[in-house]
Amino acid sequence: MKSRLQSGAPGRRHALAAGVMAVVAGALAVSMAGGGDVERPEPPGSGLAAQLDALRGANDLVRAGRADVGRDPALYPTAYGRLEAALGGGPVPTIRQEALAGLVRGDMLDTPAWQAHYVCLALTGSGHGGAGGRPSADVVGVLERAGLRRRAETEALAYLRAPDREDDALTSLATRAAFLRTATCLGVADDVSATTLDRLAADTARADQPVPALYAVEALRAVGVDARAARALRDADAPDRAGCAAVDPIQRAALALLRGRLTRQTRACLLPALRDGDTQTRWLARRALMLGDGRTASSLPAPVGSVRADGLVAKAPTQLGTLTATYEAARALTASARQAHAPDWLKKRLRHLGSDPALEPSDRLLLAMTCRRLALSCGPQADKGVKEAAALVVPARLTEANQRGWYGAMAARAEFGLGCPRTSVDLPAEKGAALSAASLRIVVVLADAGCASQAQRLTADADLIGQARKALREGDLTTASDAVQAALASDRDGVPQAWWDELPRLLDRYRDARFPDLYAAAPGEAASAEATRAAYYLLA
Repeated sequence: MKSRLQSGAPGRRHALAAGVMAVVAGALAVSMAGGGDVERPEPPGSGLAAQLDALRGANDLVRAGRADVGRDPALYPTAYGRLEAALGGGPVPTIRQEALAGLVRGDMLDTPAWQAHYVCLALTGSGHGGAGGRPSADVVGVLERAGLRRRAETEALAYLRAPDREDDALTSLATRAAFLRTATCLGVADDVSATTLDRLAADTARADQPVPALYAVEALRAVGVDARAARALRDADAPDRAGCAAVDPIQRAALALLRGRLTRQTRACLLPALRDGDTQTRWLARRALMLGDGRTASSLPAPVGSVRADGLVAKAPTQLGTLTATYEAARALTASARQAHAPDWLKKRLRHLGSDPALEPSDRLLLAMTCRRLALSCGPQADKGVKEAAALVVPARLTEANQRGWYGAMAARAEFGLGCPRTSVDLPAEKGAALSAASLRIVVVLADAGCASQAQRLTADADLIGQARKALREGDLTTASDAVQAALASDRDGVPQAWWDELPRLLDRYRDARFPDLYAAAPGEAASAEATRAAYYLLA
């Protein structure tokens, strides 16, 4: 349910203008030089749309990178894979604390509280959960080894007290349910006030999706609060009447668990979900299928996943795309003036998502931004995303605590041309003249949203083109691209022509060896959506 908005913004006006002027100048030079045939090189990105097939995911969205996701263990599949295995009837290999702590340290996707949540799930499935208000010694040991116990506790308790206002109702409910379970596991649930628990119970009753409602009911039950998923249970027979394809298996399983009853139709629909690529879906489906008298592990097919000898679970091999990577690809197509040639498979998928009533609410904004970038009409879900963008409130001042929400709101305002909001920004002190990658992203999104004066003020003393050259030499394409966009935004003395002249040569070594219109973040690596966008923003 988490949606991560990476550096997103509309095409840079200055950069695109420079590209247009270069084309015009080239045409004039040819006309003044006299007649005769002139061999014209292909413009950058002429094969981009076709080569996006190399980034096509199994779900017809763009993948973050061309390299296949391997069979390495990861935190999320380990958490739910061990829960699934525990329902399978056989022994579950013991997990070593250092191995699990290593997964936590290597996890770049989740915040400390979410990482702690997955650790709690992984160890609870082996009977290591906290009880009687006491913290789980095993969980605490893993988090202490990973160096984030206190941060996880602080984040979980803070969100429970004051949820992120940028999160929609269902995302907020699911996050609070997870963090309450985490607080219980860590022995700090007593720090959650009765008022906070009552508010969570009231929101549970209003939730219309079974999965977050189920998790909230179970988390509240663990701290002695009886909550009911009243709205989610309303007309609970409707999924059976609608047929298997009409309801997501994970929602169907959660509804059965909330009802405490498994119908014949639900059983028929959930049996195929035991082979789903997602470990959480398989676990909930198996739980639901074991409802009722006489339902045991032996009555169901064995789990398709496997827990390794060290207790960890590997990622699923299915190569899936994301809306975040798809948005990056859409920006690359726009920068190369190829948006009209977006692949048919991608346009079809975006339109399908736009008409899907089961689309996660947190995905609507990014869907709307992508469809707008490609000039597509994507249906009611994208239309809701447009309205949500207009309703976003940018914090009056950027802080470390609100940076994620601030950046997402600014990127959305930039995409939809909503203008520069009233917001105050000061960058952290930097060593030397170079700006950090995070500071560059802030400057660029400010400029894209129309806050040119702030962008210029923040880069007044920075040698941005020098930083871009250095980044390209050292193998950091994304930072180089953002540095140039920041320089164009500041527009103090312009970008030297010598830079534009040498740029194609500097970028050559970032081309993907097999798909030369795609670019990698570092020389020799496989192409990624973000690096490809960064390259075409430089070439525009």
